[in-house]
Amino acid sequence: MNRRYSAQKMMIENSLRKLNHPTASEIYEDIRKDYPNISLGTVYRNLGTMSESGEILRIPMGDAPDRFDINIHEHLHVVCTECGSAFDAEIDKLKDFFEQIDEFLEQSTGVHIESRVMIFKGICSGCRDGSG
Repeated sequence: MNRRYSAQKMMIENSLRKLNHPTASEIYEDIRKDYPNISLGTVYRNLGTMSESGEILRIPMGDAPDRFDINIHEHLHVVCTECGSAFDAEIDKLKDFFEQIDEFLEQSTGVHIESRVMIFKGICSGCRDGSG
């Protein structure tokens, strides 16, 4: 791995820590403030490599751009359908529930579940009360 890649990766990690579940474009715009020569392609390439290696999470949003998360520990994502904000929800109390789902899926399909991507959608409190 060359030094340039490491510097770019570090910039992306810094943006991920600063921003809340950003898109690649949001990360690019954040980095560009201090490093105007970085390209959007470089950001996309590094995000792809980092998500494939398990260093970060790629959150597929379906009809919207994917979002990225530095928190790789198992948790759920809740997305507001009005403003697009994403929130983390810990699953400690639901661990048994998810293990039952994994077991059911494995028995019914024969596929061993290695990971899950679940996104819950709704309207956040800020949008419901008009402050979002």
